Parts: sequence; structure tokens; C-alpha cells
Amino acid sequence: MNRILLTVSALVKDNLRNRFVIFWIIIFPIIITLLFGLVFGGFSSYFHVTVVVEGDYGLAKYLNTTEIFQGVTNVSLKYAVEHDYIYVKANGSSFTIYTSKQNQEFVPVLESVIDQYYQKVNNTHDFTVLQISGYTYYYYLISGIIGIISLSNGILSTIGVSASYFRDRIIERLATSPLKSYEWVISLIIYVIIITLISTATVIILGILFGFIPIIGIEFLGFLVISTLLFGGLGAIIYGLTPKDKIFLSEIVANVLVFPLMFLSNAFFPPNVYPPIVRIFVEYQPLSVIITIIRDLIVYGVSPSPILVSIVFFFTVLFLYAGGRLLKLREID
Repeated sequence: MNRILLTVSALVKDNLRNRFVIFWIIIFPIIITLLFGLVFGGFSSYFHVTVVVEGDYGLAKYLNTTEIFQGVTNVSLKYAVEHDYIYVKANGSSFTIYTSKQNQEFVPVLESVIDQYYQKVNNTHDFTVLQISGYTYYYYLISGIIGIISLSNGILSTIGVSASYFRDRIIERLATSPLKSYEWVISLIIYVIIITLISTATVIILGILFGFIPIIGIEFLGFLVISTLLFGGLGAIIYGLTPKDKIFLSEIVANVLVFPLMFLSNAFFPPNVYPPIVRIFVEYQPLSVIITIIRDLIVYGVSPSPILVSIVFFFTVLFLYAGGRLLKLREID
């Protein structure tokens, strides 16, 4: 245990003095949060606004013919509130519209579309508008960035540290020490978790400036660690399978994997804004699943799907086991 603590201390001190590392664990999350937060802070105005309709399936279909709204049915009010949808409850000529402050600007247009659907233009329908939910795009964005942090730190940091230590022959020196391979793996994992917590804390502090008030609990922190371990194990597998005379390939593979997963996910925008051809991938790829669970915990304060959690836990154990076997200090321990 003492060797592990000493190795973790050395990893933290060595890497946190590196400006390149500081950029990826602190500056990069800040930049990407500010970029999307400032540019897409009112992102609903750029995409179709989802409207849940209760009581008239035909109205939901009609909304899909517009260039503004996307009508859906069979969604509960609670789910609509959590995901910042507009909720319309139709009862004859009376309509109750539930909307967040962010979507308030679309209500007059929605009322007009409803009148058009019923072929009336004299506004004889009775509309009641109720403002609900304090969620904004910043809640959506920050929770997505936290998922990206677990992805990038897990894969890129595991491979980056391992590859740089191999090139600098530090691995050779560690191999001649009493340090066991499993102790090296555990030390590297702890280091990755530490920098993930640092990055997450940085983004949450920034999010508070945008009005984001997270729900921080032991479940969230535990799952953040698990998601980091999952991607860290995947990074160890990539590094372990890469021929050591071509170690640069592991970093190329890592970047080719990380950035498509990052931008083709639900981190920045909901899956329904993507083209249908990639929508299923965006919704169910590993990063999106993890972000969905993180949002449930840190934004909505609800228990995530046990099935999704079980799947993530299974692959975490699988990747850690395989990565631990491949990430060796020496051929024979």
C-alpha cells in the first residue's frame, strides 16, 4: 500500500506540473463549457422544440409538420419537466400549457399553431400557461461536460501517462523497482480519478456562475468514479494492445475514439436534434448512457435506470480486468 501511495503522489506531482496536462484537465473543460454555453445558451431557438401532447394524438402529428415544434405523446409531465419539454394538456377547447422560462417565448407561436390545427383564427380557445421547471440549457450542458471529463480523462490520461513514461524510459526504471504491475495499475487509476475530480470541481464552479445548482451526493460521486474507471480500463486496453515500437498509435486511436464519442453524444444537445440516421447511436453509445445517468443524479435528483447502471458496471469490471492484465511494467512479474 505504501508503494501505491508513493507512486500516486509522484504521478500527481509530475503531471500537474506539466502545462499540457493542466490544459486538458482544467482549461479544456472550461473552454468547451464557455463556448457552448455562450453560443448555445438559448439552444431551443436553433432546433425543434419538443412538445408533449396529452389528449389529442392528431395535434402531436400536426406539430411535426411545422418547422418549430416536434410533437410527441405518451410522455409523463414529470419526464417533460425534467427534459425541458413543453407539455400541452388538451381538454376540448381548453388547453393547459406547461413550459419552462427558457421556452416561454415559443408559447404564443404554439397557441397560434393550435388554432390553425383546429381551423380557427379568432383565438376562441382557452389557453392557460403555467411556468414550471428551473432547468436551463446550462444544466444540460454542465452535466454533459462532466460525462465528457470522465471519457477524456479516463482514456487520454491513461494512455498519455503510460505512453510518455514509456518514451521517457520511466517505465524501465519502475520495472527495476519492487513495484508490482498491479500496484502500478492501481496507482495510475487513482491518479486518473483524482484529476477527474479536479476537472469536475472546476466545471461545477463555473456552472454555478451560470446558475447551475447541482445535486451532489454519494451516488453521483460513486458513479463518476465508476465511469472514469470504465474509460480508464478502455484506455489501458488500447495501450496494452499497441506494439511498443509504435506506441504513438495508441494516442492516435485514443483521439480518433474520444472526439467522435464526444460530439456524437447527448452531451451538448438532445438526440432528437441529430439526423435520424445517427440518432440511435447518439442516444445509446457509451458516453450518452453515462451522461444520462449523471443527469438523473446531478440535475433531476432521480434514481437512474438499474439496467443502464448494471450495464455500465459490467463493462467497467470487464475493461478494468482486461486493461489490468495488459498494462504491465514487465513481461514477468
